[in-house]
Amino acid sequence: MSDDRIEVRGLTKTYEGGDPARPALDRVDLDVPRRHFVSLIGPSGCGKSTLLRVLAGLERPDAGRVAVFGSTPERMCAAKAVGLVPQTPALLPWLNVRRNVALPSRVNRRAGNAAGDPDELLSMVGLEDVARKYPHQLSGGMQQRVAIARAFGIRPDVLLMDEPFSALDEFTREALQLHLLRLWEHMSTTVVFVTHSVREAVTLSDEIVVMSARPGRVHEVLPVDLPRPRGSGVTADPRLHRVEDRVRASLQVAWESGAAPDDLVPL
Repeated sequence: MSDDRIEVRGLTKTYEGGDPARPALDRVDLDVPRRHFVSLIGPSGCGKSTLLRVLAGLERPDAGRVAVFGSTPERMCAAKAVGLVPQTPALLPWLNVRRNVALPSRVNRRAGNAAGDPDELLSMVGLEDVARKYPHQLSGGMQQRVAIARAFGIRPDVLLMDEPFSALDEFTREALQLHLLRLWEHMSTTVVFVTHSVREAVTLSDEIVVMSARPGRVHEVLPVDLPRPRGSGVTADPRLHRVEDRVRASLQVAWESGAAPDDLVPL
């Protein structure tokens, strides 16, 4: 086991209780280097979210081995070294924005790893002016920015993000991608990000993992050869469009393996 990467070897996961049982992941092999931003993309039902839950220590595989920087997912989770951002912000309605961002670091402070300053985090996502407002007073995009700032507040070694922008309009989504990149570049956290958007995956990532239809397997890992830091001008870079074409070509193979193509967003 290496302490400089996430290692997944032969990961298999089947959900019992159905008739027949539903295989979600089948012999998945994957490496995620420390401090890289890696996106998972593939047809709905191919096990992307299941893989995140295994990495978070919330699911146990039926077979195979998973190591997170030389440790088990369960130990990393217990040490508060793994953060999870779901599709919905899940903010506490009775706490204002600043207290929502500060809460996890106060409750789960890790020894020897100083918590992020909530005011600095809010400034980095452009929300310093709403620190005293409550979640119900914010738009959906602003709530998701608060959730992202909160996730980075405990300075996790690994941040797992499960389609956090899927419910947002295109303009808001693109703005949040830039806020996320700014935080990630500042914190040097390893991110594994699930998305159905090709454009989003290319804009954010160092590598894109294309997964096949259920049961999920790693079909291909594609590098993203775009310079960092990336700003709003990245979408005009012709290299971005070349990578997008490669991802779509790879996804076409995944579709032809049995998935319907209408669940992937050509952004």
